[in-house]
Amino acid sequence: MYKDTQIPLYRILQSLSIEVIFCILMSCPLPCCLSGVTSEGWSMKALPRRAISSSCVAIPCNFDIPSHSYTALHGAWFKYWYRWKYTITYTKDPNYAMAAFVGRAKIIGDLEGKNCSVRIDSLRAEDSDVYYFYVDAEGYTDHTFTKPVQLQVLDVPDKPDIVLPKDLQEGTPAHIICKCLYTCPDNHPNLTWSELSTSSVSNITETGGEVSAVLTFNPSFKHHGRTLRCTCDYPQTNHRVVNSVTLNVKYSPRNTSVRMTLENGKMISLSCSSDGNPAAHNFTWVKISQSKVTNLALAAQTITVPYGFEEEISYCCEATSILSSSQSLPIRIPTEYSPHNTSVRMTLEKGKMISLSCFSDGNPAVHNFTWFKISQGKVTNLALDGQTITVPYGFEEEISYYCEATSILGSSQALPIRFPTEYAPRNTSVRMTLEKGKMISLSCFSDGNPAVHNFTWFKISEGKVTNLALAGQTITVPYGFEEKISYYCEATNILGSSQSLPIRIPTEYAPRNTSVRMTLEKGKMISLSCFSDGNPAVHNFTWFKISEGKVTNLALAGQTITVPYGFEEKISYYCEATNILGSSQSLPIRIPTEYSARNTSVRMTLEKGKMISLSCSSDGNPAVHNFTWFKISQGKVTTLAHAGQTITVPYGFDEEISYYCEATSILGSSQSLPIRIPTEYSPRNTSVRMTLEKGKMISLSCFSDGNPAVHNFTWFKISQGKVMNLALDGQTITVPYGFKEEISYYCEATSILGSSQSQPIRIPTEYAPRNMSVRMTLEKGKMISLSCFSDGNPAVHNFTWFKISQGKVTNLARDGQTITVPYGFEKEISYYCEATSILGSSQSLPIRIPTEYSPRNTSVRMTLENGKMITLSCSSDGNPAVHNFTWFKISQGKVTNLALAGQTITVPYGFEEEISYYCEATSILGSSQSLPIRVPTEYGAVILPESRCTQYLTNLTCLCLVRTNSSVHITWALPGRTLRQTGSDGIYKTESARVGPLVTNTLTISGSNMAVQTVNCSVVNDRGDRHLQRRLEIQAVGEQAGTRSGLMWKIGLGSVGGAVLLITTAIAIYLITKTFRRTDKRKMRRIRK
Repeated sequence: MYKDTQIPLYRILQSLSIEVIFCILMSCPLPCCLSGVTSEGWSMKALPRRAISSSCVAIPCNFDIPSHSYTALHGAWFKYWYRWKYTITYTKDPNYAMAAFVGRAKIIGDLEGKNCSVRIDSLRAEDSDVYYFYVDAEGYTDHTFTKPVQLQVLDVPDKPDIVLPKDLQEGTPAHIICKCLYTCPDNHPNLTWSELSTSSVSNITETGGEVSAVLTFNPSFKHHGRTLRCTCDYPQTNHRVVNSVTLNVKYSPRNTSVRMTLENGKMISLSCSSDGNPAAHNFTWVKISQSKVTNLALAAQTITVPYGFEEEISYCCEATSILSSSQSLPIRIPTEYSPHNTSVRMTLEKGKMISLSCFSDGNPAVHNFTWFKISQGKVTNLALDGQTITVPYGFEEEISYYCEATSILGSSQALPIRFPTEYAPRNTSVRMTLEKGKMISLSCFSDGNPAVHNFTWFKISEGKVTNLALAGQTITVPYGFEEKISYYCEATNILGSSQSLPIRIPTEYAPRNTSVRMTLEKGKMISLSCFSDGNPAVHNFTWFKISEGKVTNLALAGQTITVPYGFEEKISYYCEATNILGSSQSLPIRIPTEYSARNTSVRMTLEKGKMISLSCSSDGNPAVHNFTWFKISQGKVTTLAHAGQTITVPYGFDEEISYYCEATSILGSSQSLPIRIPTEYSPRNTSVRMTLEKGKMISLSCFSDGNPAVHNFTWFKISQGKVMNLALDGQTITVPYGFKEEISYYCEATSILGSSQSQPIRIPTEYAPRNMSVRMTLEKGKMISLSCFSDGNPAVHNFTWFKISQGKVTNLARDGQTITVPYGFEKEISYYCEATSILGSSQSLPIRIPTEYSPRNTSVRMTLENGKMITLSCSSDGNPAVHNFTWFKISQGKVTNLALAGQTITVPYGFEEEISYYCEATSILGSSQSLPIRVPTEYGAVILPESRCTQYLTNLTCLCLVRTNSSVHITWALPGRTLRQTGSDGIYKTESARVGPLVTNTLTISGSNMAVQTVNCSVVNDRGDRHLQRRLEIQAVGEQAGTRSGLMWKIGLGSVGGAVLLITTAIAIYLITKTFRRTDKRKMRRIRK
């Protein structure tokens, strides 16, 4: 099969009569051979069409005829040429058509309305051709329009055409158009765009054989460099074609920042970087020193400035493009200072060595390190000046090291770090843990360097010590006997051993050491708690009261009881603790009636004129009758000789001063904790707090810590990079919000000691919902959870869901942010959501729910490999996915299963026979086969026997006919001369043409007296590895007439001979091309079978 985009010439030759071929070869005008092609008053307009194989095409057509009466109008369409044997449809007789077009072609236009539109269904590759329209006006005349209409049948639709605006600029709405091929009403393409934030798609429109859709969106810097795809799906033919473009969005500079690099000679290089498209073309620098801002009048992207001053200096830059500008945050230049924060870090090395490293912070950097050793109170300079040194450890004496870091501005010493020593085990002890079943776990702990490597256990019972022969660090022993048993352990390392104190195992005994603890509660109540030691534990507590010598059982059995106090009489209480082995009573505890001063504290109140009021409070029974005040300043305590409960003292000094009081009653005295008097300092910790008010207003409050308090607040506004003083000095101001632009505010707090600025706080903007999206989550039981997300201010308050099925949109009447729907049906279903706020609404792009279907769109892709091998890959769309691929081979009409189940196989190519392959894709739901794909064959060129040379009266004409499946070069060889494939030099002229696999080359030599006996036709393929040559004998025409002579006779005879040669050539071409056509049809039939 030949799928050339233009109509093959040999097919046109097949449709021509011998007379027409003769007319063409004799270079006569076509009207001399065909009459009645055009006439005045007849006109037709038809548009060429490109359509998809297996689909349909509707070719729009309109015509007009001369004004004349007629009885009826009939129309017909012809393929190849305007001959009735090439009819594809005829309105007068629908069955009068070529067999290949019966039932496929039909005139769909109203002929009476001068509409000759035609439709062809089930298109095939061989339908690519030219078509002609014929009209029959009965009672008047008929007419064939000789203007051809081109139809091109495509295996795969063209990629969509994406039309971009000339410029995409941030903030300016843009419209992008996507166009898809559309010529069949039954195969309407579904046009979709890839997801793009803040975008919307218009309805699809149809014009001139295309469908188009417009994507409207608001470009931003986030879209720059993004790939936008347009997809056209053709449901009837299962084709999908995709095209994409990369967005180039222009946006203002952003993310402006300054990078600092240290240079030689106390200089710093500052570079300003910014992200923008187009890039920033101008940079402006600003210096900030002592709160003053100075424009440096430097426009370069990188500048160099000095550093090392004591004052703090900052720089910031402003990047400007043709669109706008953006400022960086200030970057502070480092100051110079002597070393500080000096410290030593210790790292253990192999062989009882320790690595010591000295670290210090200084600018300029530390250039010298000095090491010192402290041993037995003596300091020794080690004469080691590296930053890191290595020293031994493990001696018995305590040794410490420290370092001194030095720069050109001064030096700083680290704190000494002590080295570990070696010692025998010490601090040995035993820890006891109760286990189940009256068992006790004993663990031995000891401190030693090197570590303890052996533990020995001993038991003490009735004064005898027994070695238990248990060497683990932890052992388990029983408990609960009446006798007293103790255990101890011995820890041993290579330097010695150490024993723990014995630990006694608890025995079982009746309660003992019973006592009562008293706690004062509120409202003159006392809490009494009974404590007793017993094993097993006490399970009952009984309380008794002693008043005026009488003992009363209180019938209170809890471990803790609460009783009143404060009576004049003396009252005592005691408790009795009981377990299963016996009981025990505590000693009586007397309830107090009076107590001395307690809970003494000082309270501070600020007064006018930098004065503070101090009040002393204390609890006593009887009450406190005297207060004494004390002052603490610079570590010294002074009695103030103020005896009142409240005193007044000044405040606001730089030094720290504290006061405390002593409260005295007749029973004793009590002192309060010292309270520190506040000092003075300038404002600090300045910040702005934002509160939403009614009517789209925001309340901003400035807070700052200062002593004395802040007396003035100044407000500043930042908009589009510019700072504006608002001339509002209250601590709280009210400003509007909800604009589209970004606005920030900050405040400055001032006291008599200085001022402090807060960080800027950004005011929220308002916008309708945007950035709509639907997220899908698979749930159990073939259910899908769909969640709708949107960004909006104020927030979205309602979500609406829609379902798209078979092109119909249904409101689900479900308004939650998340819904659950089933999946797995055969039909395609999509969902989308609509988010609504008080400012508007926005819809998401539809999200398609996965369907289940057997394999489809199965196809084979071929890739040439090295060594005349071809890789064949089988692709298929199915859900669930394809799990098996089977391959088949078609050779000489026979189909063979290759028993190769992989998705990709490799096969050889280059044989002379025609071989095709196809694959079968299988899933659990079914299978699908691809169309066969033919592997390219190779065969050499053949010079046909119809090639010949003929000598005429005034010239020599030679024709070389070659059949080949590849590109070839044809040259002519005469004695002493070789001619190119095409060209002319005035005497020799060569012309070449190709019709399908047939290549013709004609040689014409001008002149009447040429002594040429033979001409050689040579053929070489494009690789140069195959060569053919044929010797053509020259046949004379007009030289064998005997006695007949005369110029007219020779001219006439030469003309007849030339005509005979051309007619013979035309017949040869006709027969050869007809043979090829029959061969093509036979191959097609074999493949279809």
